[in-house]
Amino acid sequence: MRELPENIDADVVIEISKLLDEHPYMVPAPVHKFAGLVRQGQDRSTRSDHEELVIEMATTRQLAMVFDLPNHENVVPLPVRR
Repeated sequence: MRELPENIDADVVIEISKLLDEHPYMVPAPVHKFAGLVRQGQDRSTRSDHEELVIEMATTRQLAMVFDLPNHENVVPLPVRR
């Protein structure tokens, strides 16, 4: 186990761990949804810090992940080949 960054609270790690443990194994873990469910308490962490932690913890558990973006404005359209 690695050292936590200064801006991540141990309670955030525990919450993410519970979310991943309770999630069905054969269903991909929704990274953005889990990062949003984690409370943003008195620590200085951001949502992207939480997303990175969810990805790292899900990878350690060898879980599949889904990276659905919260809104469609962030999606870059693919060019159409002709």
